[in-house]
Amino acid sequence: MCKMMNKLAFLVVGSVLIVFSVSAELNLVGNQVETLIDDRNKPAKLIELVTRALPDTELNITSTTQAWSGSGLVSGRFNGYIDHYTLNNERARYVYSDVYAEIHLHMVSRTPASVDIIRFDQLRNERVGIEKRFANTDQLRSERAVKWARRDSFVENIQQLEERRVDYILADKAMIEEFNKLLNSIGKPPLFISNEPILTVGVKLALNPAIENADDILERFNDGIAALREGEGYEEIMNSIQNSPSALDESLYAEVLRKW
Repeated sequence: MCKMMNKLAFLVVGSVLIVFSVSAELNLVGNQVETLIDDRNKPAKLIELVTRALPDTELNITSTTQAWSGSGLVSGRFNGYIDHYTLNNERARYVYSDVYAEIHLHMVSRTPASVDIIRFDQLRNERVGIEKRFANTDQLRSERAVKWARRDSFVENIQQLEERRVDYILADKAMIEEFNKLLNSIGKPPLFISNEPILTVGVKLALNPAIENADDILERFNDGIAALREGEGYEEIMNSIQNSPSALDESLYAEVLRKW
């Protein structure tokens, strides 16, 4: 099992011995999601928030698949993960930060039909597209009002709308807005988004409690996020792509856009 060890470094200044703490690298992981957790020189808002909230900690954050992150957490390769969704129950084998970001899930469609939807039972027995990162959670796994059409990624969820396999998808509003920029770039009308979120998902940092000073790290993290919120740093990170061309990797959507 990996542990973050605190090492003592010594510096002699004149006749005074100064002792200070140097923290070893903290290895974290997150499931790769465009605009949130990415390693392809694209915006990665969650990685940026975690990094900015822990400026005095040497971080190594890996963006990977859910299967790989899970095995790495079990083996001890990773000390924790940056994307615990509050749709899942907390587990005793981790300690958790406060919610540091939110994902607003809205109902989305090609027609205005989704605009006034505020709850699942308005779509009773409809097939609704959804990413597995949301569907395979404690809260949504037991949802029975709709029939989930699960897909591995956001682009695959969008593809279900393009192919008309579903009339609705449940998706992160911020990512839909980025996809609408791509539609606009080819002269296509935007997708319709429900006026209200169907669900608001909190995101937390989770650490292995066996890590030395895990509680202290989480306390510093919470304080770091609070400081970012008090200044302009938090909004700068979360809104950094709002007025820019789409932050999505256009090459991944080329086929979807060609057929739209």
